[in-house]
Amino acid sequence: MEKISNIQETEKKLLSELQKFVSRIYNLSDRPISSTGEGVATLRKIRQEVYEDLNQIMHESLILEGLKWLNADVLKDEKIEWFWNPRQTGDYREPDLRGVLNGEIVISAEASASEKPQGVIDSRMRDTLMKLNAMPGKKFYFARTDAMTQRARTKVLNNGLSIEVKKLS
Repeated sequence: MEKISNIQETEKKLLSELQKFVSRIYNLSDRPISSTGEGVATLRKIRQEVYEDLNQIMHESLILEGLKWLNADVLKDEKIEWFWNPRQTGDYREPDLRGVLNGEIVISAEASASEKPQGVIDSRMRDTLMKLNAMPGKKFYFARTDAMTQRARTKVLNNGLSIEVKKLS
């Protein structure tokens, strides 16, 4: 896991990545399309170039939003050290976000930037919530949409999990 030493600096870095990413999309799509074949070729190129980064940047952003919410509304202890896996690089023992106070894990959080809990996303949510529930500290699950938030709350309730689900806009 990576340590977050300065939230504002981390957010500036993310903003820079977002700006470069959107610029890349503009450059890839700034071509006249005169046939279906050209249009499909352009879409394929866009998907190849941006698909993974699109998911990862949105995930990273949601984790940072969750961290800011935790700092503002849940924990106000400045001694908490924050660690994260911004690009979903952790293993099964690591959450997306971890708060440590005096060497003890006090927060474990996961984030899903998916829009709808359908198919694989729904089963992945279940697996993530079960993994999160076994982690130390207070547990949080961050989502961006009403559909994802409601589905996560239903899974938490139905499985008796000790996880707070929070929708972040």
